[in-house]
Amino acid sequence: MKRKRFSMGVIVLAVAALGLCYAGWRFLAPSACQACHRPLHSATRAMGIVAGKEELFCCPTCALTSHRQTGKVVDIKQLSNYETGSILTPEDAYIVEGSNLNLCMQQHVHMDHDKQASPAGFDRCSPSIFAFAKKDAAERFQRMHGGNVMRFRALEALYQQ
Repeated sequence: MKRKRFSMGVIVLAVAALGLCYAGWRFLAPSACQACHRPLHSATRAMGIVAGKEELFCCPTCALTSHRQTGKVVDIKQLSNYETGSILTPEDAYIVEGSNLNLCMQQHVHMDHDKQASPAGFDRCSPSIFAFAKKDAAERFQRMHGGNVMRFRALEALYQQ
């Protein structure tokens, strides 16, 4: 009887500890891009190594432009598959760059000093980049939304020039 009660206590304690770990992870896990502070999107998120630390970006464009703006090398290690949200390696990813869809763009109007609407000259998340596991999926997306289909590493090389 004591052994059964002890085993049950250990199980309850283990479940409580796991619950606390999960709650802490949810509380401490980043919910915004570490470069532009926009919300992370499960369909476009990217993960890179910057100065030896993992950083999450809202989209591949934000990760690629981060290098240009900060001068710090961003080694992109993971992309999200737009269709499923699953993780892709950059070597395996086909991307569509420059479509008419951009999950990061916000509808805030930029104002000049006279309170007149002013067009944005630069947005670090533009042009949009969507990653796919298969070329035919990228081409299907391209037919619907425009843009250019290519391998991710080829695009990354263009951004590093």
